[in-house]
Amino acid sequence: MQIFNVGVLEILFILILAFVILGPRRTIKTARDVGVWVRNLAKSPIWRDIVSASSEIRDLPKKIMDDAELQKMVEELDLSAQEIKEIIGQAQRETETELTRLEGEIDQELQSKTSEDNENSSD
Repeated sequence: MQIFNVGVLEILFILILAFVILGPRRTIKTARDVGVWVRNLAKSPIWRDIVSASSEIRDLPKKIMDDAELQKMVEELDLSAQEIKEIIGQAQRETETELTRLEGEIDQELQSKTSEDNENSSD
């Protein structure tokens, strides 16, 4: 258990030291005054702001890592999208080439049919 980043042994040492230096009566009064001060501090809005800022600072590395992962995912998605665009472009070019070849074959077939028809009609 740690309070203000001070462990149990440190608190016990401080209490014994205060008892030796201040004496029994002044130690009790001082402890009461410190307790009131700590309670007022814990209830104050400034303390809540400090605790909130502290937790945000503590969570900052996790948020940065989460953002970095998101950034990495976005980059991977962009890369995948680029690859898909390239594949689609290549398929489109191949399709256009095949269509052009087929159009050429069809034109040749039509020309040969037309020339055959012309030869048959001239007979």
